[in-house]
Amino acid sequence: MKQGKSFSEIAVGDSDQFEVVVDEKMHSDFSKLFGDFSPIHTDDEFSLKMGFKKRIGYAFLLTGLLSKLYGEHLPGGSSICIKQEAKFVKPFYAGDLLRVSGEVIRKINSTKLVEIKTEIFRNADEKVFEGLGFVQIII
Repeated sequence: MKQGKSFSEIAVGDSDQFEVVVDEKMHSDFSKLFGDFSPIHTDDEFSLKMGFKKRIGYAFLLTGLLSKLYGEHLPGGSSICIKQEAKFVKPFYAGDLLRVSGEVIRKINSTKLVEIKTEIFRNADEKVFEGLGFVQIII
């Protein structure tokens, strides 16, 4: 099990990223887990009428990927998320390859808080998400 970095080991400018394909199973599992079967996410024909290429991915699935970023990559299992700001820039679709990235932009010594700029891109270069995470380092 990965312990993660201590507060003193983290530096402004530290960054990490990972990639994941949002496949049909992940999309379907999300809808079942949270009970959201709205047609914008489940009906291609409806989504086309609304101006999208097909049914769109769940925005909050993107924020769920931040749990992996913070827990496994940056800082990697040594923190708890206190606050997450989220801006959903563009839609994404089942089948997309997503690149989830984070960069430490500030450390607050008095509270051991680390501010992390978060971004998610679909299919290499199209930004679909941006935000700021505030994680408290616990080790």
